[in-house]
Amino acid sequence: MKETHKRAKKGGELGANGEWYEGGKFIATTDHAKKLGSNNKKATGKQQVEQGVWEIAPMEGMRAVYPQLAGIEIPIRENGRIIRFAFNGNLRNEFATPEAIAKRHSLISQFNNGGRWV
Repeated sequence: MKETHKRAKKGGELGANGEWYEGGKFIATTDHAKKLGSNNKKATGKQQVEQGVWEIAPMEGMRAVYPQLAGIEIPIRENGRIIRFAFNGNLRNEFATPEAIAKRHSLISQFNNGGRWV
């Protein structure tokens, strides 16, 4: 069986990226630098409440209205910014059930009247 990844020689060796690898460890075969640690960032808890505006929920468990409407309903813009939403009657499937339509109308009304959290 052919080995598909190169390993450092016994005693260690320099990889193609110029970094030292201990013996038996997978070794770089390109000149890209090693990635250090995880790129995971700690969540801030902020949610988007308007176009370009992020805030922390006033109470635990609350959800921002904006992401529930953006990309689904029709945005009404002023000076390039979304200032309110209009109902999108072209949606089908799970967006067109009577319960979903009522919820969508409620969210639109809330956002258009200044409400940002549910």
